[in-house]
Amino acid sequence: MPNCLVVLAPGAEEIEYITVCDVLVRAGVQVECGSVGETTVVRGSRGIPLGAHAQYDLLAGRTYDCVYLPGGVKSAESHRDDPRTQALAEAQLRSGRLLAAICAAPIALVPRRLCADRQVTCHPGSRAVVEPAARAWLDRPVVEDGNLVTSQAAGTTMALALVLARRLAGPEVAGRVARDMILPDAIATHAHA
Repeated sequence: MPNCLVVLAPGAEEIEYITVCDVLVRAGVQVECGSVGETTVVRGSRGIPLGAHAQYDLLAGRTYDCVYLPGGVKSAESHRDDPRTQALAEAQLRSGRLLAAICAAPIALVPRRLCADRQVTCHPGSRAVVEPAARAWLDRPVVEDGNLVTSQAAGTTMALALVLARRLAGPEVAGRVARDMILPDAIATHAHA
């Protein structure tokens, strides 16, 4: 069974956190959420409490097929500034395993030059930071460049979730999830792309 570590930080964008976790579980992916906050429950960007399975340090020593960094400005800053998350992101890309980041979270790719030779996207508000560090910035809902997957914002989260489901569980499973959720064709196409 494929697995995914979702790194939960205070200020995470609620839709970006919950939606990806939900879709991946529907696709049969084992999802583990690790909180880098002081407790396993943190306040999201809209003030909604978000829970994790465990503290990040209890999960970080394991190998994951995918590591996902949700956005939200404070969450993204945590991903960028936390040496544990930085080391995890770098190790994930170097190993050839998937790393995904959405909204402002691609700023976490900048300090260690993790997107230097990659095409990426992010929230337009973070473009000025991310674009100079990347090979190219693309104005698309989701950008896949090898084992790095980036997405733009809360509104593109379902498309990102389906891309990750496809990459981890296969196009048939991702397509089934999209059909079961009765997603519009414009979104469901990411399950098969």
